[in-house]
Amino acid sequence: MKRFSLIFLSCFLLAASCTESKSVSGARCDQQFWNGTFATCLPPGWKVLTQQDLALLGVPEETIAAFQREEARAGQFDTISITREPLPQVMSTVEYSDASILNVSRMPQYKLIDKSAVFVDGQQASLHVFTAREGGSDPIRRYYQVSAVSQGIGFVFTGSFPLSVSESDANEVLLVMRNISFTDPRAVKAQ
Repeated sequence: MKRFSLIFLSCFLLAASCTESKSVSGARCDQQFWNGTFATCLPPGWKVLTQQDLALLGVPEETIAAFQREEARAGQFDTISITREPLPQVMSTVEYSDASILNVSRMPQYKLIDKSAVFVDGQQASLHVFTAREGGSDPIRRYYQVSAVSQGIGFVFTGSFPLSVSESDANEVLLVMRNISFTDPRAVKAQ
């Protein structure tokens, strides 16, 4: 019996470690998102902005989706936006991710906070956490960004937050960013 318990515990820990890259401590998936192009997982308290919402906000047309926290903090709503751009040449996810980091590093008052590896459909990308000022009079904000390539198109997932972020808020953003995929999650579950 003791041996069986040890084997069961070992199998459980192995299974948990295999799914660890898609989960984040303290954050849970409340809504699986799929729009026919990309998928991710949204924690409780986040909503999908409609195309009408995006139009009313005046976001650039390359923005294909956005998620927003339902409650404002300090008068602002935490937001994750997704943009896409056709690539002028063939690029890997690693190359596109590096180019995106170089591009945003030119923002006013840019400061790197963290850079770590994430995987989007098995392709390595960088989760780039930084602070910067969007424009001259805008406040310095904290950004979480992942850039990836799918079928010759570059996608940039950018979370914009106040400068100070609690650990639980950061974990929610990490949950979204670590669950990015260009595969329908229903098709994956059916396999």
